[in-house]
Amino acid sequence: MQWSEHAPDWQGKQSVILILLCLAMICFPFSVAVTNIMLGLTLALGLLGGIWWQGVTALLRHHKILSLALAAYLLLVPVGLSWSIDPTWGVKILGRHWFWLLLPVVVVVVSSQRHRNAFLASVSFGLTVNLAYCVLQANGLVESGAAAGSTADNPTGHIGHTSFGFIYGIWAAWLVHVGLLWRNNYRWLLWGLALWALVMVFMAQGKSGYIVTMVSLLVVAIKWLQESGNRRVFGAFVLIVLLIGLFLGLGPGKDRMLGVWYAFTDDVQSVDISQKMAVSSVTARLEWWKMSYDIWLAQPVLGAGTGSFPKAAADWQAGQVEKQEFADRYLSHPHNQYLLTMVRWGAVGLLSLLTLLFFWIRAGIAIRWHESVAMPLVALTGAALLVHGLSSASFEEHFSTIFALVLTAAGLSESLSGRT
Repeated sequence: MQWSEHAPDWQGKQSVILILLCLAMICFPFSVAVTNIMLGLTLALGLLGGIWWQGVTALLRHHKILSLALAAYLLLVPVGLSWSIDPTWGVKILGRHWFWLLLPVVVVVVSSQRHRNAFLASVSFGLTVNLAYCVLQANGLVESGAAAGSTADNPTGHIGHTSFGFIYGIWAAWLVHVGLLWRNNYRWLLWGLALWALVMVFMAQGKSGYIVTMVSLLVVAIKWLQESGNRRVFGAFVLIVLLIGLFLGLGPGKDRMLGVWYAFTDDVQSVDISQKMAVSSVTARLEWWKMSYDIWLAQPVLGAGTGSFPKAAADWQAGQVEKQEFADRYLSHPHNQYLLTMVRWGAVGLLSLLTLLFFWIRAGIAIRWHESVAMPLVALTGAALLVHGLSSASFEEHFSTIFALVLTAAGLSESLSGRT
């Protein structure tokens, strides 16, 4: 497809939207409101200028199965309102999915290498500045009251600990990949940024972020070893894993990982505050997961509909009066994307979600990474969503959703640009 064949002001429209996208990603780690405004304007201009439809056409032409899988999953959100036990809350859930409409616009706007490089540079600039902010926060020089759990002991800036590891784990793994592609001394700058990001991830309290980071690095290692068999590459990844293991064993992540272990083994005798917090967090989530499974069993095929979880959880808790720990506890989601999907849309929803993730990851690993800068982001974001979804509502969180969406769009745009 030749984007230049359209209206004379086509490039002008793309340039304006590109500026909005770059500003959105620079502001992304710092302001939800500004990011939403920039992305809202991006979507509006994309729809009015016909760019959105061009993106849909291109995605269906070159990534048909992935596009249909995504459409099928997203279609469950409005359709599920028809049998929802709480349609009012369901409408609010519907509103949280508007970000996904950005995908076709971003694919078109960053389809040229120059635009894509500018966009990815903006993403990296914003994340690098945020790392510096987190260092200041860790030393008590700045405070971040906007994000839950973000403190000097848990320096995650305005992003918060829930999505911090998700974002920086993907970014660090991608920087390692790009550094392997480059054949100059600038690769050391990228690897230095990656190492900085890894250190900050393991200083944070988001235990899911540890796993996402490890999986992201593992995906890069396996793909590069599969394609090159380079021993130096293997040695570099072994060194990274050893450093992470050392940091977990001796650094801030140790107590949190021990707390998770104590929770699973029912050994809660630890007096360390960090370990107790981890035990409490894991124990609560295990209870929420069991509750969600019980709710799903009542309507296993189609679930209770979009927006059903809070009411279904409240009804279930009302029937558990003998368990005082459940009394008057409001839950908007079970901290598990798969169980949340099962409660809402049953086995149909779970199958749709797993199908989407399968084709998402496959699209990113189907090409040679030795010949691609951005396409690996598709596999990395898909794998990260797969893992992150085990302990969060990964497809509906502001930070993880936007980050996965725009980076996936950048990757898909690279695959399209070679065919335009």
